[in-house]
Amino acid sequence: MMRFRDPWPAQPDDADDDEETDEVADDVEMEPIDPDEELIDDDAPQLDESFPLGDGVADDSAVVYCPYCGEPNEIALDPGSGSQQTYVEDCQVCCQPWQVIVHYLPDGSAAVTVLAADET
Repeated sequence: MMRFRDPWPAQPDDADDDEETDEVADDVEMEPIDPDEELIDDDAPQLDESFPLGDGVADDSAVVYCPYCGEPNEIALDPGSGSQQTYVEDCQVCCQPWQVIVHYLPDGSAAVTVLAADET
């Protein structure tokens, strides 16, 4: 069994005068990390291969107009969720639900369509 010291010992302001701050716990077993072990799987598919976005810059927000009240809303987009997405989001002004349809183009720009939830 290997013993390890706490890498973040209590600071003088935090330590009780009655307690020893450099004690080693007897009941904790930890296995050492092999520094030669590969932590990244090079054979795993990379995001760029499955979802290329041109120069790597993709739209991460868009301004859309609520189909109910007509007010503009800025919404966040998630380019990592795929090139075509459909989800429901509520208007920030009137709270009515919309269906948001996002289609990412090869250059990373997003075409965003918003429909009233009762139109779908």
